[in-house]
Amino acid sequence: MDHDDRKKGMFAQVRSFNGNQKKFMVSQIVGSVYNSIVSGVLMTGFLLYTGVPAAGVGVILSIPLLANVLQVPFGKIWDFFRNSKQAINRMVLLARLLILSIVFIPLLVSEGSQRMMGVQVEFRIAAVSVILFFAYIFASSSGIRLNYWMVNSIQPDIQGTFFAFRDRIVVGLTTLISFGASTCIDTLQQKSNEYIGFAIIFFIAAAIAVIDYIVIRKIHYEEQLDGQSRISLKQCVRIFHEDKRFLHFLIYMFLLSFSMNMANPYYNAYMLEELHLNYTNIFMLTTLQVGVQIAVSSGWGRIAQHIPWKNILTIVTLVLGIQFLFWPLVTPDSIGLILVIFITSGLIATGLATAQFMLPYHYVRPHNAIRYLSINTALSACGGFLGSLTGSKIISLFKNMDLKIGTVSIGSMQMNMIISGLLILGTVCYARLKMRDES
Repeated sequence: MDHDDRKKGMFAQVRSFNGNQKKFMVSQIVGSVYNSIVSGVLMTGFLLYTGVPAAGVGVILSIPLLANVLQVPFGKIWDFFRNSKQAINRMVLLARLLILSIVFIPLLVSEGSQRMMGVQVEFRIAAVSVILFFAYIFASSSGIRLNYWMVNSIQPDIQGTFFAFRDRIVVGLTTLISFGASTCIDTLQQKSNEYIGFAIIFFIAAAIAVIDYIVIRKIHYEEQLDGQSRISLKQCVRIFHEDKRFLHFLIYMFLLSFSMNMANPYYNAYMLEELHLNYTNIFMLTTLQVGVQIAVSSGWGRIAQHIPWKNILTIVTLVLGIQFLFWPLVTPDSIGLILVIFITSGLIATGLATAQFMLPYHYVRPHNAIRYLSINTALSACGGFLGSLTGSKIISLFKNMDLKIGTVSIGSMQMNMIISGLLILGTVCYARLKMRDES
């Protein structure tokens, strides 16, 4: 994009994209809408509906992170595919439909439990866990390759505009779908037909996944990953030893993922279980966040053209850490404070998501890109999974906690948020100390 193009509005800049870039834009929008459906409050609500306890929701939602760790050895399977484009696309579709198949569990798996190897196993929870585990292994391994394909099709000077425009459209579409879903589920919940609402939403998500499959089929593909599928522990150690810059980045991403995921998976459960909000309440709050996000999304596009992704991520995680520390003040008696949380989330959402996505590509070496990206994905996911388990343990340990600080009552979930917020601020300090010379 030349200097004159940058002076144009966002829509004019997007119209100047080539055919592949426009198709990837559509694919990214459709895929992001799908991800919003299967990873947001609706998925949390479905897990609670199937019998997953509040403290266990975060563990189930962290299964994608565990799958990201295991996608490294799974990567060898790509050596058997001659047509990488078809393989990537089919694997993405398979993973997405497999994730959605958990909607049949309440119909096919009876309630109950059985003691196995000294552990009481709930049938439905076990079924959800197994299905999501394999689905997300497929999703992670194919997702790395799809994203690398996409990033190599988008020049660095238009990436800020690309992702800002994508997020603007995504939040609008997600808002419309969430409004219909929330209204549908709340209405059916009053008639004890909550399951029908979840089934409708999951069916819509399946249709969205098929649409993305059709779009990706039309995108031109050039093989860029040959010989990069295999990775061993010895290769990992050599990379760590030879590339200290990448090692510091990995430590930063591990710590950030750990600290964020201590509390992140539990916020929807906190709003549903502790603040007693219904789906429509949460939708209205999300709409507020979306409105703010749309208003500032073009600003993030311009910022990304002048400020390195590392600096953007450091700034927004500083704000995020402060926000996590603010969450415990939100109680049923001070519910109005939740507006501050959602407005702040809207301000930083595009910057946070895009910086987390783009930053790894700044630290990888092109000739070993997939190895670098696989290591980063695995270690970040390992940090996130351990963080979710730690958060679940903290919530369980302090389940009877009722600490009074002034007029605010601090329970187990709030304590987890406080610890998580402090650790996020710690990662900001690490980035300033160890990565300050990187740009």
